[in-house]
Amino acid sequence: MWAVVVAGVAVVSVVGPGAASADVDGGETSAVAGAPVRMAGSAWFAGGGVPVCGSSTAKTCDGQVHVGGVSSNWWQCVELAQRFYARRGWHKGIFAGVGVASQIYAKATALGMARQPNGKVLDLVPGDMIVMNRTGQAGHVVVVESVTANKDGTRSVMTVGQNSKVVRNAMRWHGGVLDSFWADYSVAGAVRSPQNIGILAYGGGVAEYEQVVNGGGVHAIGSRLLSVTSTGEAFGGPVVHRRPGGVVGRIVDAAVTPSAGGYWLVSSTGQVFAYGDAKPYQVEVAGEVTAIGALPDGGYLLLGADGRVFGKGVARREPEGFSGSFVDIEVTETGEGYWLLTSAGQIYPYGDAEPRWYGNATTFDKAIVAMSRTPSGKGYVMVDKSGHVFAFGDAKHLGDLPPGLPEATDIAYSPAGDGYTIITKSGIQRSFGNAPASAVTAGFTGMF
Repeated sequence: MWAVVVAGVAVVSVVGPGAASADVDGGETSAVAGAPVRMAGSAWFAGGGVPVCGSSTAKTCDGQVHVGGVSSNWWQCVELAQRFYARRGWHKGIFAGVGVASQIYAKATALGMARQPNGKVLDLVPGDMIVMNRTGQAGHVVVVESVTANKDGTRSVMTVGQNSKVVRNAMRWHGGVLDSFWADYSVAGAVRSPQNIGILAYGGGVAEYEQVVNGGGVHAIGSRLLSVTSTGEAFGGPVVHRRPGGVVGRIVDAAVTPSAGGYWLVSSTGQVFAYGDAKPYQVEVAGEVTAIGALPDGGYLLLGADGRVFGKGVARREPEGFSGSFVDIEVTETGEGYWLLTSAGQIYPYGDAEPRWYGNATTFDKAIVAMSRTPSGKGYVMVDKSGHVFAFGDAKHLGDLPPGLPEATDIAYSPAGDGYTIITKSGIQRSFGNAPASAVTAGFTGMF
């Protein structure tokens, strides 16, 4: 975001990922006059919200006059917070001295409000503001709509924001930590007006996510399934497989070539072992490697636990604002982008995957371990250690692992369409929908 001064008043503009006029929450509808209404005020905060408006130079939206903003687009994220707080009687007009969203947190005391830093957010009230930052950017602010309890004692916090691709976004709250829903944005903390005297919600769960340790997982390879252990054994592939020698660390993932005539195995130290028509080459890595993704040109990308991606000609970015560790990568069908997944259920989209962000998981019981995209590239599924599946975009939720099975370690979406297969550490596979079925693997060493 950036700020200008109009008639002596500082007003704010936001620039950041997801800033768009299209609304994936159900489409944009136009008011009789003024800015387009993306969500009516009666549709949130138990009917006591304000209209959430789309980008416009119109000065009114559903009969309400903007509070702040810039002439090129009056309806910014800070504008929503200011208008909502003014309507609730929690603050008069614009937030004095606030030129960008991140300053709401920095100047909370001067605004007569209380703040809680992320990591020490002990309680929330619907109506509180959550402020997010990004290096070199002006941040983002959303309003807490509701707080609900998850089965594991953590909380899901539903937020409402303006000037973002999605109006409603959920955040996971655990052990005083709020997980960011936007890639590369970190949460500064929560801000509360003393006039907001709603019912307090208290956080639960632990701050840290459990470590994800698994083997090579399961992968669709043509009409079959390739399953790989942490010691480098592979079952179901198109070629005779010999366990790789000289593995340092453990095998953590596999990727299938575009022809389905071969595959790569990757170790936690970045060693890559090629089989069938897979090209044998190495890329320089740093730190622990957790996943590999195949490119349509016959190459591959490696993912580090810290979110760095390694490959030929790949710019090495260091993601910001994530929780847990990065556990999986899915490459787009063009090879011009990819999605990264954290054990906190956060999706980090880059390249041509960026407009295809469909949401994060927040209601899981145990750490998220893997993801798989749909054949269209317009959706994806995730699975947590307990075998619960979370579907986004055009992906369908077709079932979870039954209770009592070992930890889930991977999920593979069916290339034929609607279906997926989950594998456990012990090699038990369960297929749903039209995904291919495979017998329980026996006689292996290590874990899947």
